[in-house]
Amino acid sequence: MFFSVLVPVYNAEPYLKDCLDSVLRQSEQDFELVLVNDGSVDGGGMICDRYRAMHPDKVKVLHQPNKGLILARRAGVDAAQGEYCVFLDADDLLEPDALKTLRETITRENADMVIYNYYNRFEPEYTTTISEPVFEDGRVFHNESEKRPIYEEMIASWRLNNLCTKAIRTSLVKEDDTPYLEYARNPHTEDLLQSLYPVTHAETIVYLAVPLYNYRRIQQSISSRVLTGKIDRQFNDAVMDQLRRYMTQWGLDTPEQLERFHARKINGLITLFWQHYRAAETEDEKKSVLDYDWRQHIDAEGLMYAKNRSLPRMRRIQLNAILKKNQRRLDWIEKLGAIKMRASHGE
Repeated sequence: MFFSVLVPVYNAEPYLKDCLDSVLRQSEQDFELVLVNDGSVDGGGMICDRYRAMHPDKVKVLHQPNKGLILARRAGVDAAQGEYCVFLDADDLLEPDALKTLRETITRENADMVIYNYYNRFEPEYTTTISEPVFEDGRVFHNESEKRPIYEEMIASWRLNNLCTKAIRTSLVKEDDTPYLEYARNPHTEDLLQSLYPVTHAETIVYLAVPLYNYRRIQQSISSRVLTGKIDRQFNDAVMDQLRRYMTQWGLDTPEQLERFHARKINGLITLFWQHYRAAETEDEKKSVLDYDWRQHIDAEGLMYAKNRSLPRMRRIQLNAILKKNQRRLDWIEKLGAIKMRASHGE
């Protein structure tokens, strides 16, 4: 068996059939479909069992109490019997020739991993865009020096985080000794966490600019994320600490790369602050966002690099205002941003 397609399922009933059909209708049919029902309380578990009954030679179903996305993915990995693992979220879709293209690429290059591009499918607008490629189509990375651009991209940005745009040799993901139980409580940035080991240990990686995956982006009201109790769940400092350790392993804990790493962390903090601050509908809500302890997510090393060249001047001004809880300056920045936005739309 060549592929194990791993799908964690949790309360995804409205989208699950389309997801599973996108696998079962693949032009390449040498695969197993492993569904991990992670304690769904909707009809998702029954849909999984129904598909297993209809396709007993293809579909394997695991039912477990709710343990969270990380441990659901790892349960799928443990059960995988194919030579390569392909990861698929229960509300997303594979392109019809995705597995065929992956198999041809793997066979041609003897690849341990293939990283591929994806479509963004926005709902309820029902519009589709292609994500901007990170590298040129078909680029092959054979050794540590050739993999350096991949490492540098993972240090500086989120663009190679997504586990669902990677086909990985199963032995690599099974050998991963990361203590995932320690990370299970907070699934934020779990894609990056689960990518670090296989990217590091893969001898040959191929990048495909062609989109093989459909990432469904469902627009939700941002006001539902204003409550400060939810902010902690949108950080995962432990994962970033793990990335920092891998930087040392890669020999990339240089001042230049540390600037880029901390710029990424600080930019993420600032972006999250504005998501909550702009969504606040009352002064009390704004105050609760401002009163949150944002400084706890910047360690001593991060503060050393808070004025680095990788962070634009305006972002440094914003960070300073956030850490000092300067509402007057933040409100001014917010108004300035709104003016620029209207100008860019010709208003």
